[in-house]
Amino acid sequence: MATTAIWAVKSRLGHVLRYAEDKEKTANAEWSKVDYQSMRDVMDYAMNDAKTEKQYYVSGWNCSPMIAREEMQITKKQYGKEDGILAFHGYQSFKPGEVTPEIAHEIGLKLAQELWPDHQVIVATHLDKAHIHSHFVVNSVGLDGRKFNACKASYRQMRAVSDRLCKEYGLSVITEQQADVRKHYAEWAAEHAGEPTWRSIIREDMDTAIRYSMTNREFYNAMRKKGYTFEYRGSFLRVKAPGMKRFVRLRSLGDAYTEEAITRRILRHRYPESEPREPRKLKKYVRVQGDFRLSKITWKGLRALYFFYVRKLREAKSHPEQRYPFVLKEDLRHLDALSEQSKFLFRYKLDTEEQVQTLQKTLSEKLSDLQSERRELNNERRRTGTTEERKQEIEDRLKTLSDTNKQLRRDLKLCADVLLRSREIEEKKRILQEQAKLQKPTEKGKNKNARRRGYER
Repeated sequence: MATTAIWAVKSRLGHVLRYAEDKEKTANAEWSKVDYQSMRDVMDYAMNDAKTEKQYYVSGWNCSPMIAREEMQITKKQYGKEDGILAFHGYQSFKPGEVTPEIAHEIGLKLAQELWPDHQVIVATHLDKAHIHSHFVVNSVGLDGRKFNACKASYRQMRAVSDRLCKEYGLSVITEQQADVRKHYAEWAAEHAGEPTWRSIIREDMDTAIRYSMTNREFYNAMRKKGYTFEYRGSFLRVKAPGMKRFVRLRSLGDAYTEEAITRRILRHRYPESEPREPRKLKKYVRVQGDFRLSKITWKGLRALYFFYVRKLREAKSHPEQRYPFVLKEDLRHLDALSEQSKFLFRYKLDTEEQVQTLQKTLSEKLSDLQSERRELNNERRRTGTTEERKQEIEDRLKTLSDTNKQLRRDLKLCADVLLRSREIEEKKRILQEQAKLQKPTEKGKNKNARRRGYER
């Protein structure tokens, strides 16, 4: 059984202010103090070491947990949507003792992937309470530039997906009992005590009459023989049982006892309902002209440049028998490196050199912070008063920092490679386009001469 909720983060979060700000690590001229602190507050609360078992249960979707704030801010700046809601903070809470931390975190990650496939999300599972619960920090701006619309429909979808995942993992699901009509407390208490009421007696008699009737006339005749009286009050049909002082409206008995519902139930005896057939799927054929792969390109700048050049190199590699310009053959040995740089640009949505330089600066600052933390942990490990349990925690943390350090260094190298190679590729693209223009008139001239020779014959 899991409960869910989600709300917008617009300003500083009062319930997470106890997680103090580290001024040395949060100083960034690219962000305003309020915006940075708001985003930092909610992420610090979600990824708190004491709640997540030293961050063993923290994952990122479309982002890295170590640099999630920077990546989210880059996405906002890229589309010029830095105002308004900064992020969305949600949670998924499980029944105490029903789920393990590993399963809860796995369910939370699947929930984030299905609900926010194009958004950057931090998933952190907290273990500090009796009920294990996962927090979600969702960037308000998606990787496609669209803002997340948090409304009743989106929350209903969140609850439905959460319930489905709980069922898949064999967990209980909250069920809601909805009454057809509102009941007086005395009636409700009598029904729960197993005592008959006027309304329950009327329903039983109506069910019996419907069961043995094939038309509406037979139904009303059977009810009148039992002593019931029917009358219209305005547009509402009312009924009175023998011994009752007042009439009651049929609709007050429930949705299954209105005039229309009674007619439908009687007609089922004559025309049983069949299972609805699935609509027949029709195949659609569309004729397109040109290169269909290029029709969906919406990016510009560096991503478009690398996509063009890497595609040309792959065509040259797959068709070695054809003649290609020398600039392509020269770079065939660098195809793997250029392909990795292209994937890097698409991963961070980088289109200009300024964006690459901004990311490079952010990654360098993060790398410096990680190195400082590693030095502090190494010094603590060498101290004589450090317990074996603490040493093991330090070892695990150092291993995580080492993996993150490798990824940061790899991304920094890709930033430098892109800044170095992008201008060369731009020049080679210009050469290829000029050569293509020179070849077109030649081909037209050949066709024209061929037609001329054929006419003379």
